[in-house]
Amino acid sequence: MGQNKKGHTRKNLVVSPVSIQQLQRLLNVSSESEAVRIAVEDRLLAERLASAADRIAKRGGLVDLFERSAGSRRKPLHAARRRA
Repeated sequence: MGQNKKGHTRKNLVVSPVSIQQLQRLLNVSSESEAVRIAVEDRLLAERLASAADRIAKRGGLVDLFERSAGSRRKPLHAARRRA
């Protein structure tokens, strides 16, 4: 199957028509196809963000350099250098 100008390809999916209509209304879009495209892109973005959060957590998390968060403790400079 060929792609259209936007790079989209027609796919056959088995989905609940009620769910698609609810999604279409929720997203306030004019077509079911557009609703599905947005939902797919949103999910891919969520997965990329979760992956990035996991990588940050594995490196020890974020450091609040300005100590604006309640109860935050700034890590000593020498501790941060040991990790790198």
